[in-house]
Formats: sequence, C-alpha cells, structure tokens
Amino acid sequence: MVAGPDGHDGFHDVCTNSNYTEPTLTGNAGLVAALVALLGEKHMFDKNRIFSAVPPLFPEAPPPPVPWTP
Repeated sequence: MVAGPDGHDGFHDVCTNSNYTEPTLTGNAGLVAALVALLGEKHMFDKNRIFSAVPPLFPEAPPPPVPWTP
C-alpha cells in the first residue's frame, strides 16, 4: 500500500516523487491490524505482547517523592 491522492484529490504517478509513491509504516498500520484481526484466536496470537519489543516513546516517569513528615 502506498500513499494516495493529495488534499485536492490529485495524484501524480511519478516514481521519483516519494510523496505519492513511497509506502510507509503508518499508512499500512490499518491494513496490518485488519489482517492480524483475521487470524482470530486459533493461532494463539498474544495481543498483550505484540509490541513488547518496541521501545517506549518517553522515558519512564521517576517514582513519587517520599511523604514529608515533620
């Protein structure tokens, strides 16, 4: 799956113009999710660990400070 038309419904079929012809991960995410959903439960697909190897976007938050005691 590659990029589609621009905001004015125009598409230039030029192989050197990557704005229209370059496949992207974000553009294919919906298709990949739909295909994974078709697998169903018979393949024992662990939906909780599918993205476990992907690093987080933000660093882990530090622990809260200890309560103050007078």
